[in-house]
Amino acid sequence: MSSKQPESNPVHFYDEGERLPDQLPDSPFPIFIEWFDQAWAERLTPNANSMTVSTLHSDGMPDARVVLCKLIDPQPGSVVFYTNYNGDKGRQLDAVPFVSASFHWDFYERQVRIRGPVVKTTEAESDAYFASRGLESRLGSWISDQSRPIESRDALMEKVAGVMEKLGLDAAALMSGDEIVIPRPPHWGGYRIHAQSVELWVGGVGRIHDRARWDRELTKAGDGFTYGAWSSTRLQP
Repeated sequence: MSSKQPESNPVHFYDEGERLPDQLPDSPFPIFIEWFDQAWAERLTPNANSMTVSTLHSDGMPDARVVLCKLIDPQPGSVVFYTNYNGDKGRQLDAVPFVSASFHWDFYERQVRIRGPVVKTTEAESDAYFASRGLESRLGSWISDQSRPIESRDALMEKVAGVMEKLGLDAAALMSGDEIVIPRPPHWGGYRIHAQSVELWVGGVGRIHDRARWDRELTKAGDGFTYGAWSSTRLQP
């Protein structure tokens, strides 16, 4: 009888590295927030809070662009971003108020995908975030007719000068260091994505990734939603 010991199971090679828990949690948001907080704290990319938001164009084709996530609310489970309501994405969301959003942190080999309906944030929420922005960004919100054509960069700079004059600002005021109050333009504010499905993805050896999706029912209730319980399932890579 041979005394040779059996080799270790080569299948275990594919289980090296990070994995999702064997017992998936009731909600995906604790893991999502843990990943987001780590990416933000370590700041291996300048915009660790960037997410791709896809909407539906009037011609039936999807439109995708990168925006910055400014809030993750684990209860009831939503994310918030801010933008110009009159731009392409705002007009598309007026017509079809649903989005697909994704975060990808390449260094960690992690990805989060979110799908669900959107509603505008409250006036108070939009005012509070707008007031926290830098001066140049607050000015920029008044200057740009987002997504609209303009004949030249010089023409855009003329708009900058015109808005500064309208708001009573000059170079000396900007350089003074004094606090300058600029009101939020009515066409600018936030959107809250109410997560109806969330997928968590972890990169794996040999492309044998670890994936799981959580789904729930949302029911419209006034300006918000009521939420069913999450159900989860693992997905093949």
